[in-house]
Amino acid sequence: MAKLLALSLCFCVLVLGASSVTFRQGGEENECQFQRLNAQRPDNRIESEGGYIETWNPNNQEFQCAGVALSRTVLRRNALRRPFYSNAPLEIYVQQGSGYFGLIFPGCPSTYEEPAQEGRRYQSQKPSRRFQVGQDDPSQQQQDSHQKVHRFDEGDLIAVPTGVAFWMYNDEDTDVVTVTLSDTSSIHNQLDQFPRRFYLAGNQEQEFLRYQQQQGSRPHYRQISPRVRGDEQENEGSNIFSGFAQEFLQHAFQVDRQTVENLRGENEREEQGAIVTVKGGLRILSPDEEDESSRSPPSRREEFDEDRSRPQQRGKYDENRRGYKNGIEETICSASVKKNLGRSSNPDIYNPQAGSLRSVNELDLPILGWLGLSAQHGTIYRNAMFVPHYTLNAHTIVVALNGRAHVQVVDSNGNRVYDEELQEGHVLVVPQNFAVAAKAQSENYEYLAFKTDSRPSIANLAGENSIIDNLPEEVVANSYRLPREQARQLKNNNPFKFFVPPFDHQSMREVA
Repeated sequence: MAKLLALSLCFCVLVLGASSVTFRQGGEENECQFQRLNAQRPDNRIESEGGYIETWNPNNQEFQCAGVALSRTVLRRNALRRPFYSNAPLEIYVQQGSGYFGLIFPGCPSTYEEPAQEGRRYQSQKPSRRFQVGQDDPSQQQQDSHQKVHRFDEGDLIAVPTGVAFWMYNDEDTDVVTVTLSDTSSIHNQLDQFPRRFYLAGNQEQEFLRYQQQQGSRPHYRQISPRVRGDEQENEGSNIFSGFAQEFLQHAFQVDRQTVENLRGENEREEQGAIVTVKGGLRILSPDEEDESSRSPPSRREEFDEDRSRPQQRGKYDENRRGYKNGIEETICSASVKKNLGRSSNPDIYNPQAGSLRSVNELDLPILGWLGLSAQHGTIYRNAMFVPHYTLNAHTIVVALNGRAHVQVVDSNGNRVYDEELQEGHVLVVPQNFAVAAKAQSENYEYLAFKTDSRPSIANLAGENSIIDNLPEEVVANSYRLPREQARQLKNNNPFKFFVPPFDHQSMREVA
């Protein structure tokens, strides 16, 4: 037992501690050789009872180069995205709305429990809930327990490791809109580089299945036909349980046949899909408060602020339940999995005349070091520019959230491989080291940029502290065949680091 615990501790340290080393699988030869880049739109929509899922074609060369897949999910009021896990790490950005989500980390304890006696607690729905085995006999009541439930809000970035089950629920009137990146080139994905969703419930179409069929790829394992009894085929669902025989599931869960049929997704209406509507709303257990009567109820944001509440909850758990810390709960089981990336009063980069930028990497959210991913959220004002720049160690997947911008991308041969307007809903993949610049064409151009490294580095080609600015004046003058005065102007005329306010070309020509 001691050896097993030691190995578990070592694993946790390696997973969350050694985040500076990130491995990605190599793609096929020439996947990143482009004569022209194309902005992509979603080309497939799967409707469900409570919303829909849109996907971009992962077979496009741009996505193949970056080794990623992209999808967008819309959850309507009281909609539940059924639990699933994926063969690749996920980054989920909440573009709109708020609600609840959960991650199920295998081996971690169920720290949320119904109390033995009815106590006060805050819930997403006002009515109290007990999970009952009997009818009205209190002695037959069985308390529910589960892993932590998180609150999400607009602008949050959620990190989901490979194989970790995930669910999401919308308890507000506003639709929840999320954009999800699947890093299929991650070393954590040892299947082929194709996005897969392993659903734990329902009988719905797998959102990326049609692309796999178009590609003609086949699984690298032997597919066994389902057993047939009489004229009835046993495998009627499409979730992970539907492939198991009923007697296996009855034995494993020790439940009746009717429950197993529901577990396998049998007799489901086709329109229910991956997103179902919860009648009357979902009742979710939230943490007990020690002294609720002595203070006013916290706001929803304060109640579910992980950075502030996690140490207190963990200490309470250690003191009241175990009396010691076993190391596992201190790392994976209690790791923060979300960070707000949206519009902030304290952005990382801000120019009141040009725009702002906020980043979340492994320094802000350590679990991203495990996933090997990060993200940025930027806003550029009309006619302002994000100077030409490139990312040293990552591909960039740009999602236009609002507005439009004129974007140019240049490859290693000096060819302009993209020179178009990027509009809301477009996705543009900018390969590693390709130079890119953007100029806003609308009042506010808002974008999301997924990065395929947990600590990406950006090099500016113009402006203060750029590559040109840091070259010696003599090197600039002789490299570009310029007089010393013009070389000095090239280095020093732009005092801005990232965002440049609108520029009057006419006045510059008059000065010249």
